[in-house]
Amino acid sequence: MAPQDLLLAHSGVAKDQVALDVEQATGGDVVVERVLGVGRMARVYVAEQLSLDRRVAVKVLLPRRGRDRRTLTRFRREARAMAGCSHPGIVSVFSVGETARGLPFFVMEYVEGETLEGRLRRRGKLPLQEVRRIVTAVADALTYAHGHGLVHRDVKPGNVLLERGSGRVLLTDFGLAKPVKSVTRVTTLTGTGELMGTPEYLSPEQAERGEVDARSDQYSLAVMAYEMLAGRLPFLGPEPQDYVRQHVEDTPPWLPRIEPTIPLAVSKAVDRGLMKEPGARYGSAEAFGQALSAAAEATAAAEAMPQRAWWGYERQLVQATAIYAGAAWGVLEALTWVLETFDLPMEFRQPALLLVVGGLPLTLALLCYARNRPQPVEA
Repeated sequence: MAPQDLLLAHSGVAKDQVALDVEQATGGDVVVERVLGVGRMARVYVAEQLSLDRRVAVKVLLPRRGRDRRTLTRFRREARAMAGCSHPGIVSVFSVGETARGLPFFVMEYVEGETLEGRLRRRGKLPLQEVRRIVTAVADALTYAHGHGLVHRDVKPGNVLLERGSGRVLLTDFGLAKPVKSVTRVTTLTGTGELMGTPEYLSPEQAERGEVDARSDQYSLAVMAYEMLAGRLPFLGPEPQDYVRQHVEDTPPWLPRIEPTIPLAVSKAVDRGLMKEPGARYGSAEAFGQALSAAAEATAAAEAMPQRAWWGYERQLVQATAIYAGAAWGVLEALTWVLETFDLPMEFRQPALLLVVGGLPLTLALLCYARNRPQPVEA
């Protein structure tokens, strides 16, 4: 931001010219507080909407991008796509507008928290049940978008918001969203050869400029799930074309090999979501989310079941064996002493052994039952 662009607003906060233009375009109803983030195409501000007394986010096209007709079209398409979605897992757009200098902007829901990308950068990998919650929420939002004829085409951690406090998971940034009916041939390259989408999360068919439908978003969601579970992407760069080639040609490393604690059922769900052929994947983002959720639920249920610790039944068995061995040895010693002391025939030894082998366990079993028999319930 150039120093000459900084002006002091009435609130006492230094603002750039674009922020002031947005305030002017909204008639002063939107008062910009600070810059939230800057991307390749747009800048996002945190602002206060005075008429409704609420905090909002304002996304404005960058001035240097405003001269590009294709970028203008993409930005306006994003505003229309998000404004047309009414879903708790998709960031809401409240209004759209244009500054006096011709820069389009839209006012949207402000989500206080962090992106999934930020959380992964901070924590590396996430617990299975947290992954399950995030994947299920994003899958639900994608299912809604797909049901309304939109393929997102840029599903990635940077476009997933995690709200602080409530834990809500929201999908945002529909700048590449494309209206489709069922399967439509959609190019993934701009006229200048710029790859549309994020190489690390592209589906094979999107990377090859093939047929893109809802299953493409499902693949990208599976890449996200892999990254959250393993703490790394299924494919590694360093160049964008390296990611593209691997998505098209290579098989990702087996999840349990990277992270042995990942249950096999969860790994199978992710593996299917990452199949090269769209027809081999789950039929929808919803189906993938349900499959991963079911696998994670089964794991949680198994972990919640009371486990027999070594001091449980096993310990009782060891104790019973030790008692039996000690008692048998003592009885045999006593019988041998009796036979030798009273000079009794050794033919008594065989019945004595039968008594020890057969009678002693029966006696111990009866004693155990007497000790643990159910007690009568008092009326």
